[in-house]
Amino acid sequence: MSKKLFKVIFIDEDKKIQTIHSSKLNPSSFLGLVEISDIVFLDQSELIIAPDDGNLKSKFKNVERSYIPLNSIIRIDEVAIEKETPVIRLYSDDIDETSS
Repeated sequence: MSKKLFKVIFIDEDKKIQTIHSSKLNPSSFLGLVEISDIVFLDQSELIIAPDDGNLKSKFKNVERSYIPLNSIIRIDEVAIEKETPVIRLYSDDIDETSS
């Protein structure tokens, strides 16, 4: 069974080309922006991890939804993941009520 994700390639605020995966991608009600939610990182432990991966994970940690300007987006692909690749979610819908 394959899982569908959106692969978004964009230019970040530091003028670097970045790639993130998301299971939800929608046009935004804010003019000129694309809404990216449910951001995931694929656990590719057999690959060498680039230092930028850690930076992206820390940038998007606890981000529920991100809005990226249309002029920063290079490409959006809908990809199907065939093999069972673990997905690392950086945002949890669970709210810890004991810490309040």
